[in-house]
Amino acid sequence: MIGAEILIIVILLITVTIYKKNWVPVYPYFYSRKKLLKIGHRGVPSLAHENTLDSFQKAIDTGMDGVELDVQFSADKKLVVYHNWAIKNNSGEKILIQNLPYSDIQKISLNGNEQNEIPLFTDVLDILNKKIIINIEIKSAHILNTKIEKNVLDLIKAYGFENNCILSSFNPFIIRRVKKINPKILTAFLWSKNSPQFIINTPLWVWICRPDGFHADIDYLDKNLINWIRKKNMSIMTFTITKQKQLIKAQLLGVDGVFMDDPHLN
Repeated sequence: MIGAEILIIVILLITVTIYKKNWVPVYPYFYSRKKLLKIGHRGVPSLAHENTLDSFQKAIDTGMDGVELDVQFSADKKLVVYHNWAIKNNSGEKILIQNLPYSDIQKISLNGNEQNEIPLFTDVLDILNKKIIINIEIKSAHILNTKIEKNVLDLIKAYGFENNCILSSFNPFIIRRVKKINPKILTAFLWSKNSPQFIINTPLWVWICRPDGFHADIDYLDKNLINWIRKKNMSIMTFTITKQKQLIKAQLLGVDGVFMDDPHLN
């Protein structure tokens, strides 16, 4: 394990040396420098079950500036909007989303409510409009070899959302591949000390993925990290705001926006 950590550090140092002069993050034109943007975290979980069509519709109806959602592949390569890697079926058995065809996923009711169906990415895009910001977190169990980025980008283009969306991920290689496929798409690196995905959990992964924005866990965001991010000319968002004191902290730190569960939190 120590050898692997040393290897990762060496790779990061080499990448910093090669790319630091060429990386120019783009500040989203649809961000407001005058007010704090409020993005519905998986819709508005305080009013409806997260990552459902009802939740996203309520985010629109309550005047949120945008919505955040999670996408991952089903077994038959459908883009499913669901946060966790695994889900309990109606028999209580826990199964990975990537191992289930969407026809089986559709049969699973959330919180015992048959109306709370797990939607496809296209289902969500159908109800959204180009006036709101769409933050799409791409999730994949495969770190280095995945085709999910192209599938997501193809749908974004088909629906005409290229100019009002941000693609984010905890996986720096996903962000890197997104930029390689479409350099004009805005991206953001997600970071939290609680993220277990990589051997070394560090903000320095930005030198690998070279994102436009940095989205950090509010519990681990401080002035020093803010200053470091700003020096890289990246935009800053923070997650997940569930309490007023967290919202006040975000405002005092001067972030561009927040991902929040309750649209009425002020």
